Amino acid sequence: MRLLLLALGCCLSFVGMAQSIQNRLTIKISYEKAGQYRERAIETIEASNLLIKNTDVEYKAGRSISLLPGFQAQHGSQFVAQIDPVMQQGEPTLQLTAFPNPFEQSTTINYYLPADGKVNLWIIDSQGKVVAQLLRDEDQPSGSHRLEWKPEAISSGMYIPIVEVNQQRVSGRLVKK
Repeated sequence: MRLLLLALGCCLSFVGMAQSIQNRLTIKISYEKAGQYRERAIETIEASNLLIKNTDVEYKAGRSISLLPGFQAQHGSQFVAQIDPVMQQGEPTLQLTAFPNPFEQSTTINYYLPADGKVNLWIIDSQGKVVAQLLRDEDQPSGSHRLEWKPEAISSGMYIPIVEVNQQRVSGRLVKK
């Protein structure tokens, strides 16, 4: 019987890995083997399971995580519950690239916005000082965008372009020859 339950648990694990992230996730099956487990849901997770010793479990959901009667984290297990936005697999993310890099006179900064929003784009030096503010609260649609940066009076060195939209931020690295 125990072997049958173990085999069933493994099958359920493999099926779970192949599925996309769900809106709502209910967890009732206990983790039978020690190891690391990461559960994600776009909206909510409800858990009433047992975490045995030497399991490392993280639940992440966009709106709520409810630990229902029956949920138990045994001594020696590690458990983290985190409320943060969870994206569908394959959903585009905020991106930033630049070419050429390293550059001499100018470089083209390419960025991808996953959603419409007010965009900020600035460049800082290796000390954290803002050397250029290229966009400030500019309304832009989702999709690919590009901007040419022709710095006039900056020395050779490393610079960090940062693009920010809808409380998301991504940075890159530029080298001026």
